[in-house]
Formats: sequence, structure tokens, C-alpha cells
Amino acid sequence: MSAKALDLNLGAGPDRSTAALILLGGLVGCLSALLAVMLGPAALGVPVLAVIALLLLRHPLVLFVVFGHIGLFKQEPVIEALPFDATVALGILLLAVCLQRVLSRRATAPPFMFLVPLLVIAILMAISLNWTPVPDYGLSKTLRFVTLTSIGAFAPFCLLESRDDLIRLLKIFAGCAVVAGLLVGVFGSTAAENRLEFGGAANTIFTSRFLLSGALVLILGAMLKVFPRHRVPLALLGLVLVGLAAGIGSRGPIVGLVLAMVCTLAAVVLRQPARVLPVLAIVAAGIALFPFISLPETSAERLQGLAENPVGTLNEDLRSRLYGKAIELTQDYPQRGIGTGGFFLYSYVLTNREERYPHNVFLETSSELGLFPAVLLAASVLLMLIGLYRRAWGASTEADRNLVYVIGGLFLLNFFAAQFSGDFNDNRTFWALLGVGWWVAVRGVPEPQAGRPETR
Repeated sequence: MSAKALDLNLGAGPDRSTAALILLGGLVGCLSALLAVMLGPAALGVPVLAVIALLLLRHPLVLFVVFGHIGLFKQEPVIEALPFDATVALGILLLAVCLQRVLSRRATAPPFMFLVPLLVIAILMAISLNWTPVPDYGLSKTLRFVTLTSIGAFAPFCLLESRDDLIRLLKIFAGCAVVAGLLVGVFGSTAAENRLEFGGAANTIFTSRFLLSGALVLILGAMLKVFPRHRVPLALLGLVLVGLAAGIGSRGPIVGLVLAMVCTLAAVVLRQPARVLPVLAIVAAGIALFPFISLPETSAERLQGLAENPVGTLNEDLRSRLYGKAIELTQDYPQRGIGTGGFFLYSYVLTNREERYPHNVFLETSSELGLFPAVLLAASVLLMLIGLYRRAWGASTEADRNLVYVIGGLFLLNFFAAQFSGDFNDNRTFWALLGVGWWVAVRGVPEPQAGRPETR
């Protein structure tokens, strides 16, 4: 062997990829050791959390739906044991995906009438902290709105790209609701107030709303052939979710479901009269199965009162006092409102318990921020619905038309439910689905573009 060859062999070292792997392995080892020292046995869960985070980043629409509903499960031991806030962590992941889509020019610009109401509400929430009587709660409420709630509202313009994405979003929504229904059915309890609960009494309304959202997607999706396979089992599964929600006994989401179904089916039958027969079949199946559903005593009484005397039930409900006070505050402060979170000042006076908000998104806006942002928000919702149904009635195919109907129904359920429960941040799914509705109203139901990278 020549001296030159010997020199080359002696001077050869690892290539760059090998060196990078060695460096990465060393960093991972150091980080693992550091976590083991800081967290102790809890460090064993770090790889599991890392895998979950990677899966959610790879499937951003799943991340989007989970982010909107993770609050329902925060009382569970697994979520409660996390060393960080699950909603904040998911919000950071969703924000990272959205930023990546924006930088890669795969995002859609939000329309003017969607963007303006959110900006006006966010700005007025911050400004009204100067005169709110409850500044600490008002500040917390404002920060959550301009961060977590706004991320969920703008995310659809970054995550949705084609018809396949819309169908995938509906499937994920329904699938997650079915999983939630399974958890409620297996681990729910009726011991506290003789009504089905999961995660405490404060969780009942939003659990019911989630289950009914999945039920609406399954029933309408099967009826309108958005899900062409296994239509009968899917519709029956939707009815099962309705039965579980009835066992919870929360009346607001039930009213939201009925109103959303009536509005959606009226729009369908108006242009497709032949669809009235499947509608009647689903209604008949629901009526036939209802007597066989054994509801907890309290849930049965609440729903029976709602069905027999809806006006009297509303007047007897504590929310009627909250609505009346919100209207009074709107009349007293029509221009600027009482200030962000200021309604909390009257909480115990009105109901003798902690009711921090009027349980109505428009009355909350008008009483705390003034009439102008409430009217602006109402105009945004109305214009979105007009654009959405114009897209449906002008769709080139029946499949696209029916897809828009289901999306509109899902929004309407959460919109009506937001008039009976929650505040700005509790109603995060309302804002998120408002973004989905505006995306469809602007884009229609687009097919995948040639050369467009796969949605991951």
C-alpha cells in the first residue's frame, strides 16, 4: 500500500450524516437524563407525549377537533396529572401548524366580514379593561380570547384546502363524538343529581353539545349520502348519541339540535322535495326508539318540562334572570358596555351562585362591550349563512350541495347552543365553526389542485 493511500485511510473520519446522528443522540441522551432528574418517574411519559404530539401534527384536523373539546376531559386523572395545561399545549401545536401553512402559502385569507368582528371584539375587550368592575377576571378572559379562542377561529383558513378536507373534518368530528359517547356511557355516573354526568356537573352542557354535534353529522351525513356506505348503522349510531345526550338532561343543546335539524332540513326540502321521505323515516325511527330509552329521573323531568311548556321552563330557569340583567346593562351602557367580565359583578345577586356571564353570546357582547360589536357579530353570522346556502343551492353536484348542508347544520347547532350556555371562550367551537362556514362560503367546495401537496 502506498504512503498516499495510507495517509488517506488514516485521515478518514465519519461523514456529516453520521456525525449529526451522533450529536443528536448525545443531545437526546442529555435531555433524557435532565428530565429524569427533574421529573422523576414522570419522565417515562415524555416519549408517549412526544409520539402523541407528532401524530397530531401529522393529522392537523384531528388536532383541530381535539383542541376544541379537550376541556371536557380536563378533570380526568390522566389529563389532570400533566405538568402543563392541555389546552395551551394543543393551542401551541395548532398555532405551529397554522404558521407552517401560512409560510408555505397554503392558507386562505380570512374574509373581511369574518376578520372585522373578531378584531373589534378583541380590541374592545382590551380597552374596556380600563372601566370594568372585575379587572382580574376581565384580563384573564381577554387573554384567552385573543390567544386560544382566536387560534381556533382562524385555524380553518390554514387547515382546509379541498373537498376531501371537509369530509375528513366531518368524519373526525363524528368519530371523536362517538369516542366521547363511549366514555360517557362506560364511565358516566348518575349518582350526583340523578342525571348522567361525566367529569362533573359543570361539564354536562358541553358534553351534551359535543355528543349532539356528532349525532347531527352522522344522521345528516347518512341521510344526505355524504357518507354513502353503512348509512343505516351510522344513522342508528347518531340516534344512540342523542339518547346519551338525553340522559345528560341539558336542555340547551337539545334545543340547538332541534333548531339546527329543522333549519337544515327546510333548506334541503326547499330545493329537493324528494328528500322529505328519508327525513320522515329518521323522525319516525327516533320517535319509535325514544320510549325504549330509560332516562335518569332528573333528565326525564327536565326534558319533559321543556317539551310540554318551553316558555314556562325558560321563565323558571335561572338563565332568564341573567338574560334580563344583560338586557338592562345593554340599555344602561349601549355605547361601551360595562366592561370585559363585568357581568360577573351581578353573579351571586341574580342566582346565588357563580354565573360569570349571561349564557348568551350576543347578550354577553352587548352588555360588556356595547351594541356595535354585537350587531357586527350578528351581521357576520347572517352573511356567512347566506353565502353558505347560496353555495349549496348553486353547487354543481348533489354531493357538494349535501356536504354544505351538513356543514351548515353543524354550525347552526353550535350557534343555537351558544345562546343558552358558555361565554366567549367556552364557546370555542362556535368561533371555530364560524371560520369553517366562512371558508366554505368564500371557497365553495374545491377539488384538490394539480400538484398540490398532500394534506398532512
